[in-house]
Amino acid sequence: MKKILYLFLVLPLLFSSCAKEEGCTDSQATNYNSDAEEDDGTCTYDITGVWTTTSAMLNGVEQLGGLIDTDLTYIWDNGDLGAEGYKSGVMVNYSIGTAVLTAGDPNVLVWSGDVYADQTQPNLSVPLSLTVNIDKLTNANNMTWRYVNYPTTSDTYVKTLVRCTTCSLNDWK
Repeated sequence: MKKILYLFLVLPLLFSSCAKEEGCTDSQATNYNSDAEEDDGTCTYDITGVWTTTSAMLNGVEQLGGLIDTDLTYIWDNGDLGAEGYKSGVMVNYSIGTAVLTAGDPNVLVWSGDVYADQTQPNLSVPLSLTVNIDKLTNANNMTWRYVNYPTTSDTYVKTLVRCTTCSLNDWK
């Protein structure tokens, strides 16, 4: 009987000492935990750099290939965010402004700045503010943005972005 009692006392100790430490196991994440043995899904990534849009869906209709066929997003570590749109290798529009991640939700980015849509009139700009939900940041090189109220509340605009490995922030227009 004593052996059974000891067994019940020792078994919980064995299982509790075998618990694996959880945390972010992706070495590219800003909160990488080298001691973690099990990924707990909390990895966060630095979005500074240049991103290429691979898909831009407005209400389920692909927008790339229409007015623009290449869209680059530049994100600097000081909060500046710029975008360049190209058609057949020629820049047709760009925008520059400031992006702020909201304190309440680090996956919500608020951008405000100016859009220069007519290259024949480089001083003509339109002020614009956008809110973007960063739906997925699956790793350091892929993310999905869902625009809020763009261009109206009934529209759904979703962009898929991939980190540009051949681009540099110094390439900005």
